Parts: sequence; structure tokens; C-alpha cells
Amino acid sequence: MNLNWTPEAIVDLIVAIIILSASILTYIAPKTKKIKSLFYLRLGIMFMGIFLLLEGFSFIFGSILLNQIHTITIFFAALFTLIGINYTMKENFLSINLIPILCLGIPLVYLTFQPGMIVHSSEYGYPTIIWRDLLFIVGNIFQFYVACAVFYWGLKTWINAPFLIKRDANFFMIGIIFVVPITFSIYFFSYWIPSLILLADITLALGLIIFMVFILKEPKLLYILPFTINRILIKDKQGYPLFDHDWSESNIDEMMFTGFINAVQLMSEEVMNIGGLVNINLEEGILILYESELVTVGLVASKTSKLLRESLVNFSNEFQQFFRRELKKSIRDMSAYEPAYFLIDKYFSNFPFRIIPSKSHPLLLSGKYAEIPLELEDKLKYIFTDGQEYEYIKSEILKSPIYTTEEFLNLYEELSIETDRIPKEDFNELNEEKDKE
Repeated sequence: MNLNWTPEAIVDLIVAIIILSASILTYIAPKTKKIKSLFYLRLGIMFMGIFLLLEGFSFIFGSILLNQIHTITIFFAALFTLIGINYTMKENFLSINLIPILCLGIPLVYLTFQPGMIVHSSEYGYPTIIWRDLLFIVGNIFQFYVACAVFYWGLKTWINAPFLIKRDANFFMIGIIFVVPITFSIYFFSYWIPSLILLADITLALGLIIFMVFILKEPKLLYILPFTINRILIKDKQGYPLFDHDWSESNIDEMMFTGFINAVQLMSEEVMNIGGLVNINLEEGILILYESELVTVGLVASKTSKLLRESLVNFSNEFQQFFRRELKKSIRDMSAYEPAYFLIDKYFSNFPFRIIPSKSHPLLLSGKYAEIPLELEDKLKYIFTDGQEYEYIKSEILKSPIYTTEEFLNLYEELSIETDRIPKEDFNELNEEKDKE
């Protein structure tokens, strides 16, 4: 048997192997292997790799049957890709965008096995296999529709990406641009210059690799659209706040927020007493309450979610178990519960922070642009005479908790008083020892 090792077949095989290898690697990464939306996106990408692999083998062996199977795989690639997109956008696989896929997919499969729709041909002197007539039209409309859906999803994700992961979102969007507009533009011109199909395969592979690399690096990109998580607060049975964490900027202090949760809890007392989850609809979101043996946990988000509810229950139960000793002793000092941040990272690590909206946010400002009380500024300049060191300390104080300024001033006054009590002779001795060193 003569094997037709055409350039298109070789490129198809190389690109297919790269795509399949990259998609398999996403199963290994611990941060991404359990993400449901990525599971379906990964299946879609794997079927795209199989699509190119079978196409390459059909060219090499000149097999119409292999090309027919290859044509069908694009239906599964599109189906799983759109299901994955639906999960990232609304945490559900059902969506109206599946209707065109099914309406185009059924005739695509039917036409694939009709005589004369897939035939042997020749391009630039190389033997190949091509789609013809209705299959050519339906197949290209099918691919174009999927490409538009992918680009819309990518663009919406990029626009809504929070500032802290915007850089990763930029590269994510670059991958989408390579996969959709660049690849399809080249594919379109390949109707007149068939050799451009080789470049289209390469840009497709490059785009998919960029996409997968930055999804692996920053899984939060997959949680930008389905909901926005704002805040979580834990209180004890007496209504005292124990732990408070923000994902987005909030002007409500923990005592006021705790009071609101206490009021809601009283209104839902019958449900809360039997344990479980309660959803309270707010004007611009939802409050999810979970009552356990020793604590009550409230989570504010843009809307309810099965994933959020599961994360909340698991977080609450482990918090209660980890701090059981403190809870039994009725310790209410919030600093005692600060280690709970590792539980936030464990159960909510994939949800993006929206607390910093831009480069001009105070948490990112250098000391040069920081605004602090003039009284503190004068004392800092007196203590830190080196300009660079002064700017660094100034910016660090701005990033510190709100009470740091007052505490710093009080400490400064105390130390100043203590310094005045030290005899002048002792100061001279200290300075002499310092000079000797």
C-alpha cells in the first residue's frame, strides 16, 4: 500500500498530537482536574485533536471511511465545547445555543454518509479528500457558528475579568483570537490558496495551547461569568462575628453585617434550627446562610449556585472542626480565627477577587502617592531620614489595617516618653558603643 505523506497530512498529525497532549496534561493539574466546565471544554478540545488526527490518517491512507468518521467527530467537539461554555456562563449545560448545533449536526451526520459528498481530489499536485456540495455548505456553517460562540464567550470573559487577573485574561483572549478570527480568516482564504490550510492548522494549535496554558495557570478565568462572590462572615451562636472575608469592596463593617445576618436568622428561625441552607434574596444578589452546630455562616453572592453551596457547607464544617476548642471556650477575638484564611484558599481559591479595580487602588499605590495623616507623616520623616526607606514604610502603613495609624502614633508617644526618662549619660554610652561597632 502506498502511503500519501502529503504536507497537509503531516501537519494535521503534528497539530493533533500537540493538542491531545496538552489537553491530557490538564487532567494532571490539581487546580483544574475537578472543574466541571473545564471537563467539557477539555473533551471538546480532545475531539478537535481526534478530528485532525483522523483527517491526517484519511489523507495518508486515502480512506473515505476515515474521513467520514473524522467529519462526525467535529459534531462532538462542538457539542462538548458549547456545554463547557454554558457551564462557565451560567453553571448549567442547557442553553439556547445548543439548538443550532443539533439542527445543523443532524444533517451534517446524514450528509456525511451520502454518496458523492466526500470525494478524492488533488490540490497542488497532492492527493487529498474534500467535502462537496451540501456537506461543504453545512459543514462550514456548522464550524462558523461554533467559532462565533467561542469568540463571544472569550470576549465576554475578557471584558468582565477583574483587575487582579486581567493580565492572564489578556493572554487568554490572545489564545481565543488565534483560534477564531485568525484561524478562520486563513481558512477562508485557503479556498483560493489551498496551501494556507497548513497555516490555519498551526494557528489553531497555537491558540489552543495559549488558551489551555492560561486556564491551567489561572482557573479563576472560568469563574468570572456564572456568579460574583462578594463576602463571607462567620458568627457564633450568640451573634458575635468571628471571621470576615471580602472578595469585593464593601463599606459595611463586620458588626453591621453580623447584625443583618442575626436579623435574617431570626426571621428564618424554624428552618435554621433544623440545620441546612437558606437562600435570602437581596436587591442585587443573594445571601446564603448555613447553620452548623457551633457557628452560622453567611455568604453574599450575585446569585445562588450549587458549587457555592457545596463550598460553603464544606468550609463551614471544617472551620467548626478546626476551631472547635476556641468555639467551645467562647473565644470571640477575631484574631484567633485568622488562620481560617487557609480554608478560604482551600474551598474558594478559584473565585476571583474584585477588591482591587485598578492600578490606582490604595493597596497598589507606592508611598509616593499614598495619603496618610500629616501628624503621622511628620513623625515618619523624623524617624526615617532616608527618602527611599520613608516612601516604602509609608506605602506599607497604607496597606496595613485601618487601626495601624492610631496604634503607631500611640506607640511613638510611649517610646518618646520612655526615651525622655533615660539619662543623657546612657545615651552617650550607647552612641559610643555604636561608633565602635
